[in-house]
Amino acid sequence: MNTNKFIALIIGLIISINVNAQCKQRFVYECAMQNPGQVFMREFNTKFSNGKIQKHKVILNKGYYYTLQLCNPSDAKFSKENNSKPTGLDINSMLSLYDNNNNILATTSQDSKFTFFCPKTDVYWVNIMPLSPKTTCAVGILSFMKSK
Repeated sequence: MNTNKFIALIIGLIISINVNAQCKQRFVYECAMQNPGQVFMREFNTKFSNGKIQKHKVILNKGYYYTLQLCNPSDAKFSKENNSKPTGLDINSMLSLYDNNNNILATTSQDSKFTFFCPKTDVYWVNIMPLSPKTTCAVGILSFMKSK
């Protein structure tokens, strides 16, 4: 009987892990879909601990326009017509782009995204910072569109 309980517990844990992973990926997908006409490159799933800034390294190529977007899953407001698409986001975190010399190039403010023209191929840093102690996670989306 103890073996059956143990097996049931393991199956329950596997199912709960799978469900949580699907919810997380679904939100990343929904956030990325807010940039039609652009090519999704990378996601920055960020879990905040003790209000620390999370830094992510990325290489950007010269001559491209990049869009960086920030989404807070716990703050998404969903439309009544389509429960799967966020229609607005409260700003509880901030995303900033820095060059390799630690110079700030762009940041989210009232808007949840910005577009950046890359002047040279180099290493850049995407920093995501919580603005509220209640903010537990955020998702940054990097996408691009070739310059004309």
